[in-house]
Amino acid sequence: MTTPRPPRPRWTAVRRVANAVNLSTPAGWLLARAHGVRPRRGPHGLLLAVGYPRAFPALRNPAVTIGDVVLLRMSDDDLARRPRLLDHEARHADQWALLWGPVGFLPLYAVAALWSWLRTGNPAWANVFETAAGLADGGYRPRPRRGR
Repeated sequence: MTTPRPPRPRWTAVRRVANAVNLSTPAGWLLARAHGVRPRRGPHGLLLAVGYPRAFPALRNPAVTIGDVVLLRMSDDDLARRPRLLDHEARHADQWALLWGPVGFLPLYAVAALWSWLRTGNPAWANVFETAAGLADGGYRPRPRRGR
């Protein structure tokens, strides 16, 4: 398990600007609004779209981050039971900013997920973006060990 994120207000401000400029946060906000969810401010400078009703863009995951917007297919009570989830999603918001959003992050994430799926049968277990964000914090089950 990774350690909780300490507050980093200067980086959060830079990340928010980067994700606005690369249009990933506006895209996440528009996606949430198109499905009737109004994002609200959350920790780590994130915008939380609690109660997002669609499987798109992540079929199985209860949360997906687009820029600084976290689409959450769960209630506030469910989120409260997973206190480390937003630490995980904030790390993804960092990745969106560092890789210039849809231009860099999306194709690289897709390749990493495919690579992980081919190697392990799971798109997260060997995905560099998910492991860097903290698999346990994101609620991923541990990878089973072979031969046991």
